[in-house]
Amino acid sequence: MEWQTKRFDELSTKDLYHLAYERTRTFVVAQKRAYQEIDDTDLVAHHVLGYDDGQLVAYARIFRVGDHVTFGRVLTIPERRGTGLGRPLMAQIEADLHASFPGVPVSIEAQVDKQHFYEKFGYTARGDVFDFQGTPHIEMTKPGL
Repeated sequence: MEWQTKRFDELSTKDLYHLAYERTRTFVVAQKRAYQEIDDTDLVAHHVLGYDDGQLVAYARIFRVGDHVTFGRVLTIPERRGTGLGRPLMAQIEADLHASFPGVPVSIEAQVDKQHFYEKFGYTARGDVFDFQGTPHIEMTKPGL
């Protein structure tokens, strides 16, 4: 596995193609949600890219919102789900949070079915379940790293 964290202007056209393809495949096609997948947040986010043998197999984006930092669009490609790839992806996310946003609290909007996964990394659910683009989500928080 090769892990990279890049700002938007550091992404190659190939990186951008692969992340757009996999995000659309995961969050629009597979989850049957029609929404603007590529958005202005991509321009300011840190993009965490996990490549295996030249293929993008894991991805997330990290960005600051007001007094906290957040991450989202967390995915592993369908062919690699259930193989334990989520743990090293979270390690990369948290390494970037620590390096780029030390001590800043983290707040994410997690899909409800992923809540237990994030709890393993110290995230705590807060508030009620809410709908985001047709999928139930819950806010989860963690003190700054």
